[in-house]
Amino acid sequence: MSVLASLLARRNRSLLAVGAGAFLISAVANAPAEIAANVAVQAAPLLEIGGTSGTLWRGELTNVSYDGIALGRISFRLEPLGLLTGKIAARVTSSGGALAAKGRVAISPSSIDLRDAAGEFNLSAIRRYTFFGASYHGSANLSAGRLQLSKSSCKAEDARISTNALETLTSQWRSDALPLAGDIQCVDGKFKVSLTGENSNGLARLEAFVAPDFSYTLTFTASSRRADINNALRLFGFEGDNANLSYRAAGRLKGLTS
Repeated sequence: MSVLASLLARRNRSLLAVGAGAFLISAVANAPAEIAANVAVQAAPLLEIGGTSGTLWRGELTNVSYDGIALGRISFRLEPLGLLTGKIAARVTSSGGALAAKGRVAISPSSIDLRDAAGEFNLSAIRRYTFFGASYHGSANLSAGRLQLSKSSCKAEDARISTNALETLTSQWRSDALPLAGDIQCVDGKFKVSLTGENSNGLARLEAFVAPDFSYTLTFTASSRRADINNALRLFGFEGDNANLSYRAAGRLKGLTS
């Protein structure tokens, strides 16, 4: 009897574990999407969400904005099994605003993991700030097999970024377009973003490092064959000789915990 009781006890424990897992997934599937909105706003105080529909399993956040930038509508489909590993994972799509993107996002207390991502951000939606004295125009495009940032490390796989953000400036200077493109790598636990571009008047290079705490350093290097452009760059704070004018900045991005 003791052997049989032991077998039944082990079986009951297995059944209880399966039942508890099924109950958890069912509870998540039927919980309102408003819960996701509340969690997101607590994690990112600069985030605003106008409304919600659906459930935590499959829902939608509407009139979403971040730091005054209207992102549009965000639809998501949760992957409940991620909860069993301590992560919130979902397939996410954004549309109808400044951000048109899709990908898989997984968030845990110690990391953010983005996979199979592709997106385009409308830079003209940024109205509180300027880019070297000019309003933001154009777009920035990102594609990535994987981008992961944790408290102590990062990962970057097949990550590319491009932008035509300099279009307004080059137009003002009656210069050819100067699109920038490059990749994102993980170097010494930091994301390294390297963008380069060249036209008939010269070249430009942007290199930025972003740490797990969202602090960053940025170096913008430019070389122009035109004296008027070099003079304009100096007025913006670029230093060095005409063959290697550079501008440096450092600060902290407005991340999830700002």
